[in-house]
Amino acid sequence: MLELRDVWKGVKVRGKREWQLAGASVVLPPRRRVALLGMNAVNNASVLSILSGIQPPDKGSVRRVGLACWPFGSKDFLDNASTFRQNASFLGRIYGVDATDIAKIAIDLSGIKLRKGLALRRYPVAERRQLALGLTLALQFDWYFINEQLPRVPAARVATIDGVIADRISRGGVVWATTDPEKVAGYCDAGLVLDHGGLTFYDTITEASEVYRSLVETRAGKRT
Repeated sequence: MLELRDVWKGVKVRGKREWQLAGASVVLPPRRRVALLGMNAVNNASVLSILSGIQPPDKGSVRRVGLACWPFGSKDFLDNASTFRQNASFLGRIYGVDATDIAKIAIDLSGIKLRKGLALRRYPVAERRQLALGLTLALQFDWYFINEQLPRVPAARVATIDGVIADRISRGGVVWATTDPEKVAGYCDAGLVLDHGGLTFYDTITEASEVYRSLVETRAGKRT
């Protein structure tokens, strides 16, 4: 379960504070595939960051039951001054998983050949991204977060990575942020609509999509 209580999050735009979340309160049931539907991709990303715990709210509280993963594609959990195996050891201590197992799974999934003693920051960006994804998928979480699309991977590894992601998510829940409901219509089974800083949960993706499209049409009508 994920619960937000009176959560506020703001950013400064041209010297003026704009609220991405304004007193948002919502409960997401466990093991649901939730589409986060919002018209502003930047605001959607901020909501994912708050739900996952990588960014704190300005005010309010967030309650997480179970382990929440950082959003797919994030590399912020890595210590780039340390080696890959040192990062695996750190994650093993935090999550109570054997570091050797974490490293093996991550290396197999990434397809990257390690350089002994080399700090992660010395790897090419693309290789560092694949190693980060491998470490992410080496662990099982209760909540996963996707911003618009699944991580980019080499064509030769797409089927393998997609299969592992599907397996991991099937044993937990997911929040998938998008500005276009059609992208997740065949996957998500519930919806979370972001509008004017508020969040509303809908038990079906159909209802959430209808509400969201109505908001988009209303907003478009005001501009004309």
